[in-house]
Amino acid sequence: MITVRSYEIPVKIRDEIERYEWRRPRWTEKNFIACSPFRDERNPSFAIHLERGVWLDSGSDDPVWKKGEFVKLLSWMRNETFEETEDYLLQEYGISIANPDSLVLSLELKEQKKPGLLLDPAVLQEFLFRHPYLEEQRGIGERYQRAFHIGYDRKSQAITLPWFDKSGRLVNVKFRSVRGKMFWYFPGGQPVRNHIYGLHAVHKQNADWAFIVESEIDAITLWQAGFPAIALGGAHLSKQQRNLLLQSPLHRLVLATDNDQAGRRIAQDIIDQMGGFMELERLQLPDHVKDVNDLSKVELFQIIGGVKTIPFLPNVGGFGCYPNN
Repeated sequence: MITVRSYEIPVKIRDEIERYEWRRPRWTEKNFIACSPFRDERNPSFAIHLERGVWLDSGSDDPVWKKGEFVKLLSWMRNETFEETEDYLLQEYGISIANPDSLVLSLELKEQKKPGLLLDPAVLQEFLFRHPYLEEQRGIGERYQRAFHIGYDRKSQAITLPWFDKSGRLVNVKFRSVRGKMFWYFPGGQPVRNHIYGLHAVHKQNADWAFIVESEIDAITLWQAGFPAIALGGAHLSKQQRNLLLQSPLHRLVLATDNDQAGRRIAQDIIDQMGGFMELERLQLPDHVKDVNDLSKVELFQIIGGVKTIPFLPNVGGFGCYPNN
């Protein structure tokens, strides 16, 4: 059981953990032990309690990311805001009521937060700085950092990646630490599941095709190479994101999700939801890389030439479908 918004939720912690790839994983009766997902390390120093979901990164020197609750970890793994992960757990597992007789009807009415509020672009003024991380370690040049309004938060030592809606209005900001793999979102920003990173640029160029990836950096990598690209920024294609794709000028998607278990799951989700609505192709990453950004420029152009069409099978059981891959 874990607590989500004051409710006890019977989360299958082991099932959630097994959805992702870990380095040097080991299971005990009560704990899961592996290398930290937030840092590069050789000897496992990360542990999750399999009943309560609390986790400890004993090798970390960052007090914010040294330990925490399961929702925080899962939101990081799912690449979404804390509130989105809470929504997922409540919907997936429901609410456990240990003693129904103890329930008390409350008539206290609270004003709900209005959905879809935009962020004031002035919030980005605080991050008008540059850090060498993106250019030196990820190969993203200054021109494209400017084009996507990337900044740097000196206080938290994190790259800032603004999210815009399809019309180019600011809806959230993602912070990506330069000292590890940790990330988080701007307080009060809209859920990223309601938007698609880079879609405003697709609309601006009226592009009829694009690569679809998981992360913002992968999308910018492809734009820098001369190819339109969008990023989901999450663990699956949401209903809102699907609608945005259908309403966009795009007619063809090239799947270029990460070369791991989660990436393959996301790719299949896109195939299942967009099959028959768009032409779909797949970029096959070589085994030695995890994502598009890991490729050299030479490798990127070589494998783009080998993009394969995902065949659509019409009239199978009365419905069209794509084969599972």
